[in-house]
Amino acid sequence: MLHSMAYSYIYVFLGFRVSSHRCKYLMKQLFPLIIVFILFLTSASFAQPFSPYEWATYYASKNIRQIKIDGNLEDWSDAPGVSMDQEKWFFVGQGMSSSKWTGVKDLYGNFKVKWDDEFIYVAVEVWDDKVTAPHGSVTKDNTSGSWDDDGVEIMFDTDGCGRSRYYIGDLMHHEYHFVYDDKTPFVFDNFWVPDPNARQPMFTLPDGTQEPLAYPGEALSKNNVSEKFSDPPYYGNYAFKRTEKGYNFELKMKLPGAAMKPINKGGHKIGFDICVNDNDEGKGPLKQQLHWSGMNGMFWRDCKYFGTLILLNK
Repeated sequence: MLHSMAYSYIYVFLGFRVSSHRCKYLMKQLFPLIIVFILFLTSASFAQPFSPYEWATYYASKNIRQIKIDGNLEDWSDAPGVSMDQEKWFFVGQGMSSSKWTGVKDLYGNFKVKWDDEFIYVAVEVWDDKVTAPHGSVTKDNTSGSWDDDGVEIMFDTDGCGRSRYYIGDLMHHEYHFVYDDKTPFVFDNFWVPDPNARQPMFTLPDGTQEPLAYPGEALSKNNVSEKFSDPPYYGNYAFKRTEKGYNFELKMKLPGAAMKPINKGGHKIGFDICVNDNDEGKGPLKQQLHWSGMNGMFWRDCKYFGTLILLNK
């Protein structure tokens, strides 16, 4: 097999056919280099498109019991949890890091995932010593938004392609913001629209330096789907519940484009990421953010910065 491929590559490299005798001579000389080249192409085509960190893969068990979406988390005792309780899980950028973190009472998150043939389920336990009401989500312009409020961000790359530049209306690539409020929580789904005339959006730090918020040719737009989250294509249901240490979050929704099958029976890797946002002041930008995949690039614009979700049949 490799020999036949090597003959083909000799033809490609030279741009013309050579005699059998000459080809055998060239193959003898070039064969080791060609094999390395073939293996490089093969490994590149099957490279992991998501976060390379060992902790950034979650193996989700299939749900075998009814889960009541009420924020109590009583139906999750059999699911493995991921505790984000170390500095490595803090996003570094936009003025944020772990520098203001005072320990797990200040901010902590533990999440679990389940699935069945129709839905994905997510549960998050959040410890936050100062839970504040949303302010960014109710700001009419783009000077602030859900990204500045207490809540949970969940990202999905449902077909697992590692796409960047996904926009409002994309059915398979999502940045969801679930914003905590004890009366009227919010859900936002994606925040960008293509605009060929738009300059690259930038985030300005207090010292005047800037960091990219998105790619050139993209414009920010809030996409509040709170009132239609139970409708197609989401068929979603979610709940927050205030607790002594912070709050719980629970989610059930469909994933258009995902093969809801175990990985060994026709399923595939799904891009997945989760963040916990912390704003202690109830105004201004976030104080800090937990980010599971550990990637500090523009994970909100590029699915390759997500972690990996693998569905198991158990």
